[in-house]
Amino acid sequence: MRASAFGVVTACASVLAPAWADVVIENPHLKLALADSATCLSLTNKATDREWDLSQAGVALADVSVGGKTLRATSMQLRGDELTVRFADCDTMLTYAIERTDDWVVFRLASIAGTRPTSMTLLRLPAPEGMTIGPRLNAAWDEKTTICLMAANHQPDCRASGGKTPTLNAITQDTPGPKLEGAAVALIVCPTPEFRALARKASHAFGLLTNEAADGAPVKDTDLVRGSYWFLDVTEANVDRVIEYCELAGIRQVMMGFGSWCTSAGHYTFSDARYPHGIDGLKAVVAKLHEHGILVGMHTFVSKVSKVDPYVTPVPDRRFWKDHEMTLAGAITADQTEIATVSDLREWAGSPVAKQKTWEGGVQKHQEVIIDDEIVQYESIGPEGQWNTFLGCKRGAWGTRAAAHVAGAVGCHYGVDGCINGYIIDQETDLMDEVADRIAGIYNACDFDMVYFDGGEDVDKRRFNYYVSNFQEQAMRRFAKRPIVHMGTIMTHRLWHSFARSSTVDTYLNTLYGAIIAGAPPEKWPTVKDHIEVSVRYMLSVRADMMPGELGWFGIWPKGQNTDGLQLDEAEYLMCKSLGYDVPISLQTSFGQMDAHPLTPEILRIVKAYETLRIARKVPAGIRTMLQEKGADFAMVQDGGTPHFVRVEALPLVGGTHDVRAFVGDMDGTAVATIWHYVRDGLLVPDIDAGNLKVTTFDGDPIKVETENGKPVIPVGPTRTTLLAKGVSAADLRGALERAEVRSRPVAMIFLRAADYKGLTGEMALGSTVGVQEPEALSGDVLVCTGRPNMQQPQPWYAEYTVDIPRAGRWALWARVRYPSGADESFGIVRPDEPVTLQGTQVLGNCGVNEKKWHWTGRGGGVTSVPPAEPIIFSLQPGPFTFRIYAREGGGSAAVNPRLDLLCLTDDPMTVPTDEQARGKLRAHQPEAHSRRA
Repeated sequence: MRASAFGVVTACASVLAPAWADVVIENPHLKLALADSATCLSLTNKATDREWDLSQAGVALADVSVGGKTLRATSMQLRGDELTVRFADCDTMLTYAIERTDDWVVFRLASIAGTRPTSMTLLRLPAPEGMTIGPRLNAAWDEKTTICLMAANHQPDCRASGGKTPTLNAITQDTPGPKLEGAAVALIVCPTPEFRALARKASHAFGLLTNEAADGAPVKDTDLVRGSYWFLDVTEANVDRVIEYCELAGIRQVMMGFGSWCTSAGHYTFSDARYPHGIDGLKAVVAKLHEHGILVGMHTFVSKVSKVDPYVTPVPDRRFWKDHEMTLAGAITADQTEIATVSDLREWAGSPVAKQKTWEGGVQKHQEVIIDDEIVQYESIGPEGQWNTFLGCKRGAWGTRAAAHVAGAVGCHYGVDGCINGYIIDQETDLMDEVADRIAGIYNACDFDMVYFDGGEDVDKRRFNYYVSNFQEQAMRRFAKRPIVHMGTIMTHRLWHSFARSSTVDTYLNTLYGAIIAGAPPEKWPTVKDHIEVSVRYMLSVRADMMPGELGWFGIWPKGQNTDGLQLDEAEYLMCKSLGYDVPISLQTSFGQMDAHPLTPEILRIVKAYETLRIARKVPAGIRTMLQEKGADFAMVQDGGTPHFVRVEALPLVGGTHDVRAFVGDMDGTAVATIWHYVRDGLLVPDIDAGNLKVTTFDGDPIKVETENGKPVIPVGPTRTTLLAKGVSAADLRGALERAEVRSRPVAMIFLRAADYKGLTGEMALGSTVGVQEPEALSGDVLVCTGRPNMQQPQPWYAEYTVDIPRAGRWALWARVRYPSGADESFGIVRPDEPVTLQGTQVLGNCGVNEKKWHWTGRGGGVTSVPPAEPIIFSLQPGPFTFRIYAREGGGSAAVNPRLDLLCLTDDPMTVPTDEQARGKLRAHQPEAHSRRA
């Protein structure tokens, strides 16, 4: 008697299985019963005498790809330790060597007879009903039993599939990479509490990549994975600030962004501006962070090379992955801009009929062809209907030499990573070894503790998971320290034994803007909380793989064109999920973004409060379960020294404005509201009796409140203020806030003309003195460089300005500029006591989407940046503030170099000046006290 499909057979397996099994493979832990028709009948966990009837699934044990068709196994025979399998409609026969041990059974492909497959499912088993499926671990498990098909060497790609009939699968292929023969997979069936120890034993037996503490504990089982981390650019100059922000957020791990210390992937050449002392400077930075108890990670790429790297320019290396090839129809000259081929180019980037409609980083980064030693960029592919000609060609791109090429020359397209704008390494070449050696040498010398391998999504698609695993393993095996916090873009089955945690997603803004640039904008603009829930779902999915997760990468960003900036309730929503699920967060941002956002200090205060509670494991399980609720907002209310978590709801408007945000709820009969002014600061006068109200900071400290006609006059600003109204209903408090009066402080704006300089040095001049006329300049004249600036070798060419600051605070600087070239050009901004690098925080401008027109700008990020980009923030005290505007970029003459018309300082970083405001101030004859002209 059998149970229904996928059910548990209640009779003893030793009595039942021989009655209907044609092939039985077993060891002390498991018994696998198979039909001679190559399907699975039953599986037994001997330790618990638990048996599953799998006969109704009808799942073939294996299949092969022959002649473009997938053919399923139809018969099998076991003779001793040899299992032979045959397939429908072909003469292919596979022979497996069955290797039984006390802990697992290995199926190893020993030989192939007949027609050779191009790929195959080495082994497939149906998963029993009701179990959790770990797709990357390739396991089915519940509290009692775990069933896992584990790779027993590097060849199989193991992953579980869901659907009506979930299956565990081990897949392999013949090329590229290792051949089919020898591919091996182990079947493990054991009580779930024993699985981790057995998996560790298997990883060593099979020579898989491991990552363990001195006591043998895999890193994923240590407390290292519980800590949240920053993802920042860390330099010799800002390391002290990094330490400060670790303290502010209660975070003790830092991942150094890829561009922190190097200029390109490949050779990983040190940045002179960020690390003037090279590797010694990097060692010192890591050591300093270690002194403060902070773990340090390296965010890096090992599978790709930047186009500005010596591996590409001036002569491109031949060891990149070629995803397209073409042949020249005829000889071409070195200056020819239309290049005809005898090849079909319709699948190349830039073709209107290309199947792939999204291109990482934008399609332009992919529109290149490599012919001999030359890289050619092209604008499009034509002609219509023929698609065999590169049009609008730019010759000798990326520093290569434009050259003539003979008819019949074969050109190619290298796989492109649009994120860093680089080429993908062909991992069947020794270029991977060279790059892995280089990155490991730096990693080991500097004593890093963590690593994030980015760019896995861009490897050679012909054997995707194999290459995703390989590039990380090549570097990891060269890293000396263990354990380290190993993370990466994609966690594969092979990397499971080494990974520490997983489930990062890109930041909210990067996800949306990345999709827009790639040509796939979202149909519906998701909220930040929607984005957090995406991260939660991903985290839960890796938990199904018995892998710790995280909620990241999460950004901190200011108000922009499409967002009000990260709000306090959004940050708290993230932290509630972190605390609820007991998972770390990661914050990917920059000091520029945080400086530009008035709410940053309070966001970090909220992060620290939640992180401290989570790390200490002080919150009861019932509360943590409550905080997991999707879509529900909770506020931590620290009243009387005890944190309470209050369910709250947002008010659409406070006092008729969206500038003040409020959330209201009830705490044991006391109405609670959390409020803040996200634009700047001011006063809030709610329509409520002041005697009923207690006002505190987020930390629970009382705030003194004045009264006016019996109503409270509450200071509101970029910090979270908590209102506690005992005996007042939440509905009444909501009404009082909706009817409240909001008195926001006016924004201070100080304008400086280009001609208001204190002094000029070097090749800097007013346009009127060098024949440059700009009729649309609002100030009547412009600042321009008359020489050829070089941002890599700064010259002492600048204009110095001094302005009187009326009050202490965070002041944003904006500039009205024009670039005659239309390119992403810039000036530099440097305080007199700073070393001049003209990099990082010293860039003014650099927005590429400018159309040669006048525009207001802060600090942009290059060719795709849209003005005004980010504000440039200074924390200033009352009194004189002096700064210098340097020449940084330009074509080499006053006629084509960038122009600067006006400068504006404002005490509201979210307020971008307009031409209308500037005209108004200039007409009003701004008081001379604000500007000091020598």
